Amino acid sequence: AELSATKTRLSVKPKGQAQSDLTKTDTSQLYKDSKGLSETPQNSKSVDFTLIPKKLDAKFEALDTDSALRPTVIKTGDVWTKRRQQNLLTNMHKVTLTPGMQKKERNKAFDLLDALSRSGSLPIACAELHVFVAATHCFENSLMATVIQDNINPIEKMEKSMLI
Repeated sequence: AELSATKTRLSVKPKGQAQSDLTKTDTSQLYKDSKGLSETPQNSKSVDFTLIPKKLDAKFEALDTDSALRPTVIKTGDVWTKRRQQNLLTNMHKVTLTPGMQKKERNKAFDLLDALSRSGSLPIACAELHVFVAATHCFENSLMATVIQDNINPIEKMEKSMLI
């Protein structure tokens, strides 16, 4: 049996504001470079968020004694639904986006970002980046067999996995 685990929300704020808001992630470990020096968004110009899965895998190997946690790949569907309200007085409209339309919408978003930042010459004062990370907790048997035959409480195992 498989039970899906967590998601992580990251918010990057400019230098004058509080440190990045990390939910269910240890910031002291997340921003350490290869030499072990602490590196936060305030004293670094860029943070490599692609290192999050690698750091989580290292935590899983070090702290998961049952070796039950596995990385999970999140894949989106081919067809998306866009909900849009022209203004506050109009009704919500739904539009189905095919892969070609998704590409056009993405290009429109990047064009808008390019125009607002004057091709990157103006900094973006405040922005948020949401990163979703998932892990799967695997049991050797089915859920009922784990409870009855193995006499293991799966909720305790999942809570332990959530802490990692």
